[in-house]
Amino acid sequence: MSFSFLEFLKYIFLGVIQGITEVLPISSSGHVAIAQTLFSLETDQGMLFLILVNIGSLIAIVIHFRKKVGSLIKSVWLYVFRPSTRLENADEFQYGMKILVASIPLGIVGLTLKATIEDVYDMYKMIIVGLGLLVTATALYLVRNSSYKNGRQDVTYRDAMYIGFGQMFAVVPGLSRSGITTASGLARKLSMETVLIFSFMIYIPASLGSSLYYALEIVNDPSTLGFNPSDFGQYIYYGIALLASLIATRFSLKFIFRLFRAGKLIYFSVYTFVLGMIAFVAGLLSF
Repeated sequence: MSFSFLEFLKYIFLGVIQGITEVLPISSSGHVAIAQTLFSLETDQGMLFLILVNIGSLIAIVIHFRKKVGSLIKSVWLYVFRPSTRLENADEFQYGMKILVASIPLGIVGLTLKATIEDVYDMYKMIIVGLGLLVTATALYLVRNSSYKNGRQDVTYRDAMYIGFGQMFAVVPGLSRSGITTASGLARKLSMETVLIFSFMIYIPASLGSSLYYALEIVNDPSTLGFNPSDFGQYIYYGIALLASLIATRFSLKFIFRLFRAGKLIYFSVYTFVLGMIAFVAGLLSF
């Protein structure tokens, strides 16, 4: 068994970063990349690590919205397989279809352009992260006062498409998925509560799709696994990373609704702007 307490702490650190920044509109991929650069943390290069920390956040989000998710799955199932119940389950079924519609753009981009984006990212890592954070900052700034003005609670198919096109750009490292989907929904005059719930609902298929993509990468090229099955220490590292991601995501979910309802988007905008400028300048200086 190969075990290092320092490595143990590194995996906890990266798991916590993933969990907190997956929920808050400040980009999980951007923070993990910056942490790697600043602290020489190369532990998340393997696909298995990416799958596990994504699953940690996914589990936490499903647990947090378990009543909503359970009701949605039940209603869609009954609508499809029990026609006699369609009238009473129509609204939930339509909501599920809107989640599907919002997920399509990201799926298309993920399947067609993700490899190209990753190649560009490998060459201009901090510059890409910096630009993504700056775009996030700008989007949040533009809708900073929307929480006081918006009141519409019904997500339309047009809203779903608009939010979905916003989420499509989340494949760019540094561009916050939750930030851009929240900003997109608020720009459509939806209420903060409505936007946040829909944003987390469309995270579920996005996370499942991302995990499947990484799993297929492992199948196609086992060297991308990034895990040594004969090293028991790595089971501990990867397990603690998943647990840290799950706990940190759950912790963040308890605060995001409170912060967003209070109209604190400007603070996230300033934070991502400052961090984006630092990452962008650091990227330029690295050449």
